[in-house]
Amino acid sequence: MIRTILAGTLLTAGLGTLSPSEAASGSIGVGAGKLSPRAAYAQGKALTFRELVCDGCPLQKNELDKDRAMSLTRSLEAAYEGETAGTADDEAVQALCGAGVEDCKLRMETVHYFLSRRFRL
Repeated sequence: MIRTILAGTLLTAGLGTLSPSEAASGSIGVGAGKLSPRAAYAQGKALTFRELVCDGCPLQKNELDKDRAMSLTRSLEAAYEGETAGTADDEAVQALCGAGVEDCKLRMETVHYFLSRRFRL
C-alpha cells in the first residue's frame, strides 16, 4: 500500500514539473532567433528560383551563371541601401519586393547569401 502511494506521488510530481513548452519538441524556440546558415541558403535558393529565375520571371534558368550572379548581388546590395547599381538586374531585384511584401530586406539578404555561397562570390 505504501509502495503504491509513493509511486503515485512520484509520478504526479514528475508530470507536474513538465510544462507543455518543455514537453514539445521542434526547432522553433522562444523569442526571435537568428536564421541558421543552412536555412538562409535554402530560403534564398527557393526565393531565387521562385521569384527571379523561372518561366515568366526576369531571368531564365540558363541565364544564371557566375557573372550574372555577381551582377545580381551588386544590384541586391544597392537596392538594400535604397539605390540602384545601374545594371540590367536592377529591375530583376524589384521582383523580390513586389507590392505587399513586408520582409523585403530579409528576402534580399537570403537571396544574396544563396548567390554568394552557390557561386563562391
